[in-house]
Amino acid sequence: MAVLKTDADLEKFKGKLKGKIVLLDDPKPLVSETEPDLKRFTDAELAAESLAPDPSARSPFANPIPLMPGQPPRPANFQMDRAAREKFRNKLNQFLTDEGVLVTLVASYRATSGIVFGMAGGSQDPKDPVPPPSVALEVENYNRIARLIDKKIPVTLEFDIQNKFLDDTQDSFTVTGELPGTSKKDELVMLGAHLDSWTGGTGATDNGAGSAVVLEAMRILKALDLKMARTVRMALWTGEEEGLLGSRAYVKAHFADRESMALKPEHAKLSGYFNLDNGTGKIRGAYLQGNDMMRPIFQAWLEPFKDYGASTVTIRNTGGTDHQSFDAVGLPGFQFIQDPLDYSTETHHSNADVYDHLQAGDLMEASAIMASVVYDAATRDERLPRKPLPKPEPKKKEGEENRPAGAGN
Repeated sequence: MAVLKTDADLEKFKGKLKGKIVLLDDPKPLVSETEPDLKRFTDAELAAESLAPDPSARSPFANPIPLMPGQPPRPANFQMDRAAREKFRNKLNQFLTDEGVLVTLVASYRATSGIVFGMAGGSQDPKDPVPPPSVALEVENYNRIARLIDKKIPVTLEFDIQNKFLDDTQDSFTVTGELPGTSKKDELVMLGAHLDSWTGGTGATDNGAGSAVVLEAMRILKALDLKMARTVRMALWTGEEEGLLGSRAYVKAHFADRESMALKPEHAKLSGYFNLDNGTGKIRGAYLQGNDMMRPIFQAWLEPFKDYGASTVTIRNTGGTDHQSFDAVGLPGFQFIQDPLDYSTETHHSNADVYDHLQAGDLMEASAIMASVVYDAATRDERLPRKPLPKPEPKKKEGEENRPAGAGN
C-alpha cells in the first residue's frame, strides 16, 4: 500500500514500486445508511425548494458537483485548490509511470455497500501524463485486501486489462433532428439530453433515460402532426461527462462565444432550451435559473400536469448539465426537477447504472410533459423572456483556474 497525497509521499516511495500492484487509498469505513436508497421528493421538500435560496447556504439541489452518500465533506477551499489538485494528479501519474508501477488500485469513491463508483484515472488533456492501468474496487473488497496486507498475509491478484486509446479522431458527434416550423420557422425551440455515459455501467439513467425522453417527446409531436410556428430541434449531446463539451461547442458555433460574448445571428432566434439529465425519476417541476420572468409561464405550462406531481417552479439554479451552456451566453436554458429515486445512492457513475434501474412509468410521464412544454414554447406568440446578457468570460491563462463546468450528471 502506498498512499500518495503529497510530494513528500512521492519521495518516500521513490524507487520502491517497480513491477508492483499499488493500493493508493487507505481503507474506507462503510457508511451506515439511515435513509432508503430509493426516494421521491415529499410535498414539504418541494415546497421548500420553491423558495428563493438562502444566500448564506448552498442548496443541495443546486450543488454543481454533488456530494453523494459515502463521500467525505469537501474542504472549504475545494474549488480554489482545483488547479493545485490537478497539477499534483499529473505529477503523480508521471511518477507512477516512471517508477514502473503495473496497476494501481483505488476504493470506490463512495463508501457504500456492493457498488463501484469509479472516477477518472487521468486527465482528458492528451498533453498530460498517462497513468498506469487503474482499477476501482468495491470498498469491501478493497478493505479486505488492505487488511490482509497489513497482517503480512500474502495476497494474489490477477488482472486482464486491455486499455486502448481511440485516437483515430478526437472529434465527437452530437445527434440532432428537427421538426420544421410554419410561420416562424427561422426561430428555434430546442430540447436535449446527453448521449455519452460514464464508465462502469451502460449509462441507462445517466443519461440514456433523458435521451429516450427527448426522442419520445419528438415522436409524440410528430405522431400528433402538431403544427408549430417555430422549428423544434432536439440534440443528444456528446462530451457532457468531460465538461459539457458537446453543448458548449454547439452553442459557440451557433449562438455565441462565451469568452467574448460575440453574438451570432441565431442567438436572437432561439426561444429556449429544455434539458433532462437527473436520472429516471419523474418530472416534478422546473428550475428557472434566476429568470423569474419565466415563473408564470412555467406555472401555466405545468398546470395540466398537477396530477403527475409536476408543479414546482423555483427561482433556484441547478448545475452539472447542458442547459448551462445556453444559460452562460444569456439564452433561456432550463433543467427539470426530477425525483431522485436511487440516482444519487446507487446509479450515478456506478457499475449499477443499467437498464434494470429505469422506471418506465416515470419516463413516459416525462416524455408527455417535455412534449407539451416544447409545444407551448413553439406556439407561443412571443419568444421566451431573457435575463441580461452576461459579461464576457475570457479564457484563463495557463496556471489560472477556469470556472468549473459542473459536469457529471
